[in-house]
Amino acid sequence: MTTISHEQAYDLFSPEFKANPHPTFARMRAEAPVYGHVSPQGQRSWYVTRYDDVVGVLKDTEHFVKDQRNSWLPAEREKAERRTSVFRYINQNMLFSDAPDHTRLRALVLQAFTPKRVEDMTGRIEGIAERLIGEMKRGEAIDLIADLALPLPYLVILELLGVPLVDRERVQAWTEVIIAPGNHGVGMRERRRRMKAFVAYLEGLFAQRQVEPGDDLISALVVAEADGERLSAAELSSMVVLLLVTGYETVIHLIGNGALALLVDGEAWRRLRGEVDLWPSAIEEILRFDGPVETSTTRWVREDCEWGGQMMKRGDVMRAVITSANRDETVFERADEFDITRWPNRHLTFGLGSHYCLGAPLARLEGRIALQTLAEMMPTLQLAVSQEALSWRSGVLFRGLKELPLRW
Repeated sequence: MTTISHEQAYDLFSPEFKANPHPTFARMRAEAPVYGHVSPQGQRSWYVTRYDDVVGVLKDTEHFVKDQRNSWLPAEREKAERRTSVFRYINQNMLFSDAPDHTRLRALVLQAFTPKRVEDMTGRIEGIAERLIGEMKRGEAIDLIADLALPLPYLVILELLGVPLVDRERVQAWTEVIIAPGNHGVGMRERRRRMKAFVAYLEGLFAQRQVEPGDDLISALVVAEADGERLSAAELSSMVVLLLVTGYETVIHLIGNGALALLVDGEAWRRLRGEVDLWPSAIEEILRFDGPVETSTTRWVREDCEWGGQMMKRGDVMRAVITSANRDETVFERADEFDITRWPNRHLTFGLGSHYCLGAPLARLEGRIALQTLAEMMPTLQLAVSQEALSWRSGVLFRGLKELPLRW
């Protein structure tokens, strides 16, 4: 295996890379499938780009951990645990935990986040999509991200959780600061202040639902119990934050990237309007071809080890590059072609193993309803600018457009 471990061997952060990362990832699969990048602060991150290696990382709980504390020495852990922080009220969830904590948390959340609860949202999702697209039709300028891709999943997850309508603007402002504080010009002090306000709000909501439970996800989380245990206050707030963030951030880019792929293809857009049975396979191909997740969430190297022909140090970051695995030519025939009839489709967009995305069925449902309703209500949609003029969001976790101007 030929590997490269030079921090400037590949451009992974420029706007040009974000606009089209696939040629770079193809080179990395061929030249440096396990690639070490060192940040200006000295943090080494490993980028794994081949399908089989990504599967290996996602399943490997011996070498890689989700809870960074499990890569610390006992003295480091003891020092950190003496400090109290508001961040523990947003980080004690399944995404940042390992077994046995992850097993317990997932079991509790599965009691609340049931397939029936997701299925029961179908009518509401359809209603929200029709209303938003109806408003788009009456407007002059269309930005699919601001007009549909962002508000639809956000309204859905707030309704699913049971956040009161009058509080939704405040909750959105709080969650935006948690997701991307730099995009809103918010410093660490102000971010901490807003998170404290958010946690206080959630604790009030939990207390209310304990007395007056409703038919919503927060009420179900408050009473969920497994082996005599329930979610703690910090775990409850962390879980709600996780569901808010992952419950709409992924779907925004599924809808945006999906609309772009369909409109650029043209023939696929036309075909889906007449062959509605193709929508399930079309959604899977959108998730594979240019899905909303660029890399898996952060994993940490548990201890010094050799993996993939490279020597890794305790505390190094491991990033499994989902976007690259989904274009691996050794797994997918015509990997760079967009084919809405592709089946089966073994993409890794929602992960694999114990950390497989709990919200995948909801994301698929929202993406299909949004795009299918768009095709039915606005069949003559076209890009309002060239594909090269589109601007993509920065960051290594999500892959998505800042805006998508359309005309019809």
